[in-house]
Amino acid sequence: MSKKVKVRGSVVIVALAILPCLYGSAGACTIGEEAEVELPFNTTVLTNANRLAIKNATVEAKKWPDVQIQAVIMAGAYTAERNMDRLKESRARNVKSYLEQLGVRSENILIEKHTFTDEMVVKGADGKPSYRQVFVEFKPICKGSCAWMCDDPRVTPRTKLINP
Repeated sequence: MSKKVKVRGSVVIVALAILPCLYGSAGACTIGEEAEVELPFNTTVLTNANRLAIKNATVEAKKWPDVQIQAVIMAGAYTAERNMDRLKESRARNVKSYLEQLGVRSENILIEKHTFTDEMVVKGADGKPSYRQVFVEFKPICKGSCAWMCDDPRVTPRTKLINP
C-alpha cells in the first residue's frame, strides 16, 4: 500500500481517537471498500485475479442502501518501470473502463496518478515484494451526511468508535 494511503488511514484513525477527548463522548464510523491490484512490470492489462478483486469490492459497495458509489482510482507506476506516465494513464483508463462495465457511474469515478518508489513496496507473508500499482477505494455518496449508515444493519462499517 502506498505511503499516502497509509497516512490517510492513519489520519482518520487518529482523528477518530481524538474526537471523544474534544467533544465528550461521540460515535463515528467509516464506510468503504477497497481493491488492490498488482500487475507485472511494464504492463497495463488487468488479469482475471485483478478483475475479481475489483469486482468483489464493487459488489460489496453495491450492497450499500440508498446511495451512489464513488470510486477513487489511484493508478501508479514504480520508478523501475519504463514509460511511467503512459503506464499510469493506461492503468487508470483500464480500471475506469472496467468499473463502468460493473455499473459505477463515470461521473463518480475519480483518478489520482502516483509514482511509487522502492520504499513503498509491500512484502508479502512469504517475504517476497509485492508491487501494487493500482488501488481502488469505494465510498458512499450520501445526501448530507452518511452517519445514518453507521447504524444500518445492512452496512458493515470498516471502523466504528463506540461511545466511551
